[in-house]
Amino acid sequence: MTSPVLSVLPSGQSCEVEIPDTLDLADRAALAIRGMLNTLDPSLMTMYGLAQFNTRTPFLRHWSADIPLDPKLAESLPLMRLMCGSDYAAKLEQDYRAELVSRIDDGLYWDRYTPLRPWRNIYNNSEELYGRGRNEDFASVWGVARMIRALTAWTGATGADTAALRAVLVRGLRRIAVDVDDYSYYPHKGGWMDGFVYPRSGWIDTSEAPRDREGPKGSVTCAQGHQIYAAAQLYALTGDPVAKELATRLSRYVMKAKFWGGTVVLDPAKTAAFNLALTTDAPFRDGSSTATGPCTSTRAIVLRGLLYYATTCGDERALEFVRRGYEFTLTQGIARMGWINTHPPAIGCEGCALGDLIGLAIRLTDAGAGDYWDDADAVVRNQLAEQQITDAPALAAFCAAQPEIPPPADQPPSYVSTQDAVARSVGVFFGITRPGFVTDPWVMHCCTGNASQGLYYAWEAALRESDGAAIVNLLFNRAGRSVDVHSHLPHEGRVVIAVKSPCRVSVRIPHWVRIETVSVQVNGAVRSAERLGRYLTVRDLVPGDKLTVTFPVGESTATYVINKGTPIEETYDCVFRGSTLVSLRGGPAAKANDFPIYRGREALRTAQAPMKKAPRFVADRQFTAW
Repeated sequence: MTSPVLSVLPSGQSCEVEIPDTLDLADRAALAIRGMLNTLDPSLMTMYGLAQFNTRTPFLRHWSADIPLDPKLAESLPLMRLMCGSDYAAKLEQDYRAELVSRIDDGLYWDRYTPLRPWRNIYNNSEELYGRGRNEDFASVWGVARMIRALTAWTGATGADTAALRAVLVRGLRRIAVDVDDYSYYPHKGGWMDGFVYPRSGWIDTSEAPRDREGPKGSVTCAQGHQIYAAAQLYALTGDPVAKELATRLSRYVMKAKFWGGTVVLDPAKTAAFNLALTTDAPFRDGSSTATGPCTSTRAIVLRGLLYYATTCGDERALEFVRRGYEFTLTQGIARMGWINTHPPAIGCEGCALGDLIGLAIRLTDAGAGDYWDDADAVVRNQLAEQQITDAPALAAFCAAQPEIPPPADQPPSYVSTQDAVARSVGVFFGITRPGFVTDPWVMHCCTGNASQGLYYAWEAALRESDGAAIVNLLFNRAGRSVDVHSHLPHEGRVVIAVKSPCRVSVRIPHWVRIETVSVQVNGAVRSAERLGRYLTVRDLVPGDKLTVTFPVGESTATYVINKGTPIEETYDCVFRGSTLVSLRGGPAAKANDFPIYRGREALRTAQAPMKKAPRFVADRQFTAW
């Protein structure tokens, strides 16, 4: 194995082929690599946490928890490179990795004090809640967990030797956890400037939270969920008993009924859209219902951590708990277009949640808890694709029409960068969007980290290959070792699978297709296919064969209501071509500071997909234990 710092580029084979010019997740991954690395600050070797586009001179600026969030990007980058093989700014990524590894000592990943970062970990009203504190190093416990996940991804993508570092970090997390009876937790009042931070000098307060809605993000369980995920993943891969113990004890804590149930309503005494009041609405008082309010982006990582724990350790109750929570989440928003209201009853879909929702849909399906492939497909084709910044000219034109809003003046010179802010941000993900636009468009790079990982989850699961078999679960363009998948959706219901090695191929047919209307051909001749559920299987394929699966793709119209029965109820009329949203009407009229999304989707309604020459990359390694 090679150094965890130097192993940046995956090995593999590249070629150029003609493919349908439809949604290509490898292309989106290449954009994400550029966006993530272009928005790093090399002088501090950390991300610019925010980007602001509601001003004539757009800018990148530092913000809050950049150090604990860095591992999110460090986890995403190798996954994106597995998808597309890009070598863009590889040296910068090497330096970034080296910086992150240098922050590890005494069993934790540290946010070290420096006067160059006066903004560190100030989030919402965190100073009011926890005080300004001391000039001392601290470790955000969830940042430690994200670092374990990043190290795991480095190993999975390139074989980097990170075993010792991961073992050290999980033991550090276990050491500082507060143990009570058969469960453990990390206290939200343990440090200063933000919740769930462990000072070098030790916890200040280890009291247990009375409910979930505590701290500046309003979720105690969120700050445990990352650690459950990282520990369960580590146990699954290595059998580390400390990781298993940590995941088990934290899972018992976050499943306590006091943290679940309750709904949120608008507080009439407050005017801001996100100022909410928590109620104990009767149908959801019982915490076993797993009603996930108030914020999906914080709850989703809890469910993902519990799901990894449940499937690794065989906890059936935890698996049921996650499934109920996931299905409740889909009732918030317009699930068919992948737009989930992550802050109900305010109206906004946070990019962080998109990656986690895709992960939940796929892993719940893998676990046999349901068939959620079409949920993942809806998020990827619609909201995930639209929340990624891909059109620099349109965003630059929008900025040019905005008033000049200067950045805060009470920060050091390194706080802001106005240099090519739009161009550098192509490939990253908007923070929070409404169904049809982004108000005062901005980026939180926590969202870029999670959302980009959603690209990988869908890409990995779209085509799964083993000796002599290829399973196509999602109908996207995808290059593989045994087959290449060329998808003409949504223009036409046609998927062409180019066979590269002897195999059988199983193709999942989406729910909106009547399966008796599907036609299967091999090299232009009709071929019978075995049917099992939504899958059609063709056997005895050989290199050079072209397997073509066709079916009708029509348009359907549906009306959805967001926040029904509240003062901010909104109605939307959606037109879908297959599972792709091609027209969206309704909701409030866009204002001058609203940047429209779902632009240009009329072009997706043509009956024939355009073709293009595109690079294809097939990595020698696969990372399926995400």
